[in-house]
Amino acid sequence: MDRITTNLLATLFAAFTITHSAIGQADVKDITPQKLSAQIAHTVVIDVNEADNYTFAHIPGAKLLAYDAIKPEDLPADKSIPLVFYCWSPECPAADMAAKTAVSLGHTDVAYMPAGITGWQDAGLPTEP
Repeated sequence: MDRITTNLLATLFAAFTITHSAIGQADVKDITPQKLSAQIAHTVVIDVNEADNYTFAHIPGAKLLAYDAIKPEDLPADKSIPLVFYCWSPECPAADMAAKTAVSLGHTDVAYMPAGITGWQDAGLPTEP
């Protein structure tokens, strides 16, 4: 391999590494019901359950959104505001999927609560009907 090709490959690798690292900085984090409860005043909480489940029980102040139809205008304009997504239970993948959508839209402080609303209730935390 000649020197020009080697330098070009090294430059491309460095650019890929920097870009890949920047993308990885906004990973989706897991959060427990207890931790969410402690920081809820400074967090936008998003319920991605079906409307009837939301009506039955949701975290106080949670906003209902369809997990597979989240648009930029559904989320805060300030992309650094903490967002937490949840669905029904640990078996439900919708909250993680919705959280990854928020990251892809540029949000930088994104979590999902794997326990779901059932875990929230099991922790003895309040819900709204």
